[in-house]
Amino acid sequence: MEKKELVKFMDEIFTPLEFKRKGNNWISNGESINRIINLQKSQYSNAFYINYGYILNNLPLDNWTSHVDTRLAFNEKEHQKELNDLLNLENDIDRDKRFSLLKEIINKKVVNEVESVFSEDDVLKVLKKKEFLYTIPPSVLKYFNLTI
Repeated sequence: MEKKELVKFMDEIFTPLEFKRKGNNWISNGESINRIINLQKSQYSNAFYINYGYILNNLPLDNWTSHVDTRLAFNEKEHQKELNDLLNLENDIDRDKRFSLLKEIINKKVVNEVESVFSEDDVLKVLKKKEFLYTIPPSVLKYFNLTI
């Protein structure tokens, strides 16, 4: 399987949700925040990661790609292994099965969240649900009066 098939698959999920693709990013610009989905290739193999997050329009990015960033992942080892296998294009998984399972995971974990985040208050709710805040830029924590 090739990356272009994965990109086309991601287009089919995010374009109807009014995200526009630019390179490996799908972006939905809003009044106070921008929502971003990113397809990242592993530097070690033909495997990929899906990252998603938010840019606060009132804050400079200061060399960050987003202010709040999350990687699509599972805490449970068996679920994470399945996701890793699906996103590793070197694995010999039936194309339809791969995309069916990936679509289910992406809809449940990514689309459900990003489709409920349209304001800074919504971003704050996302931050308050995070187990750890050490990956959040200090300027964002200060903006929301949060501490690690």
